Amino acid sequence: MPKKLAREVELLADVAKAFAESLNLEATLESILKSLDTHLKFERGVITLLNPDSEMINIKVAHGITEESKKAVTYRVGEGITGLVVQTGKEVVVPDIRLDRRFLAKTGDREIPTGRKIAFMCVPIKLEGQTVGAISVDKKVGAEEDFNSHVRLLGVIATMIAQAVKLNKSIESDKRQLRNENERLLRELKTKFKVQNMIGTSNAMQEVYRLIHQVANSNATVLIRGESGTGKDLVAHAIHYNSLRSNKPFIKVNCTALPDTLLESELFGHEKGAFTGAVERKLGRFELAHGGTIFLDEIGDFSINLQVKLLRVIQFREFERVGGTETIKSNVRIIVATNKNLEEGIQNKLFREDLYYRINVFPIFIPPLRDRKDDTMLLADFFVERYAGENGKSITRISTPAIEMLTSYHWPGNVRELENCIERAVLVCDGDVIRSDHMPPSLQMIQKTRRTDGLALTDRVANLEKELIVDALKKTGGCQRRAAVELGTTERILGYKIQKYNLLRR
Repeated sequence: MPKKLAREVELLADVAKAFAESLNLEATLESILKSLDTHLKFERGVITLLNPDSEMINIKVAHGITEESKKAVTYRVGEGITGLVVQTGKEVVVPDIRLDRRFLAKTGDREIPTGRKIAFMCVPIKLEGQTVGAISVDKKVGAEEDFNSHVRLLGVIATMIAQAVKLNKSIESDKRQLRNENERLLRELKTKFKVQNMIGTSNAMQEVYRLIHQVANSNATVLIRGESGTGKDLVAHAIHYNSLRSNKPFIKVNCTALPDTLLESELFGHEKGAFTGAVERKLGRFELAHGGTIFLDEIGDFSINLQVKLLRVIQFREFERVGGTETIKSNVRIIVATNKNLEEGIQNKLFREDLYYRINVFPIFIPPLRDRKDDTMLLADFFVERYAGENGKSITRISTPAIEMLTSYHWPGNVRELENCIERAVLVCDGDVIRSDHMPPSLQMIQKTRRTDGLALTDRVANLEKELIVDALKKTGGCQRRAAVELGTTERILGYKIQKYNLLRR
């Protein structure tokens, strides 16, 4: 194989390798220009791309010129040889730059050795029939030089560059879409977790809102306490998305979902080979939350061993990955939550006292639903609207007996239990009103305990009849004629039933 052909093959192999090794367009193009210099002694190379918005040709990468020239030099379409190539879409070869007035030398003067001359070759970069840029090179030449072969080779490389530009545009477009989607989701989260959007007007919840506003813009560690299902995670979200860290990650860790060995790896990460199955390095949640907030739910279930490591993270904001020796710093705000009595855990040697004082900087207590009865119907109406919309149902209200059930129940599962109850009621409801018979058995028992044992069938039918009449009168604004039509009976019969059940006052 001739030496010249061998050099060209080596060059194309290096160019192909550059495309394969990196998706970074600038790094790939710089590698190509260096390869041109290495294999074919093209001493100065420039790849320019056309900005369709400004219609200016800018230097993307360059080899053999200063950074100042790279940033400062631009061409208009049709200006100089580069502008002409972009304008016409045809290559230009200048055998001697001293003899061609079109050559502007914008990137700096060349030192031309005695008895030699410098040739300049510029080839268009075309993408889908449109010229999107150009690749130009300098070469010191003697009396004879095969410019045609150089141009053909540059043309092949220009075609490969065009595909790289196309791929880069696709990647940049995807990145923009992801950024826009992330910004949209972040805006939605900030709106969703505004304190004003939290449901509850009771005095107990007003105190919770006040505390959230007080602590949000600080870096203080927050301890959220309350029974299971009271909405501790919503309070943690509200603190983060109303803080100065709202644009940074919010990482939640459920401490009861994993055993200690896996939980340590999940929190702090691990090095490759740290344990069986650790086939590669893994970043922990504290690293992922850098600059943002980490929420440790149910911290009362931490083992003593993990409590010691957590104490160090809270105190010094540093840790090591499992199996690693490198100390990692993490700027992270810590919010913890528990439904357990930590003071009792300290007495029973199940929870470290020093950790307790570290996390109990700013406590927030979420009251159980039974202690804020005024919020029950606000929450119920909210869940009715949500699940009716999700299931395509036009449910407008909750009947009076069903309301009595909801407000009489003690809600051991708190808001989570109420939400599940309403979701079930919406699913079984076949009309526009949720009635008492749509409620789950746990609430039905409340009603049964209020009745005498062995309630007759006629009495049960009467109770349902009263409920339907009350619903119809509410729906029609108390108009007995329209209520009778709604119930499929006559106004006279309806009037009799109203008197029978003494519903006039109600």
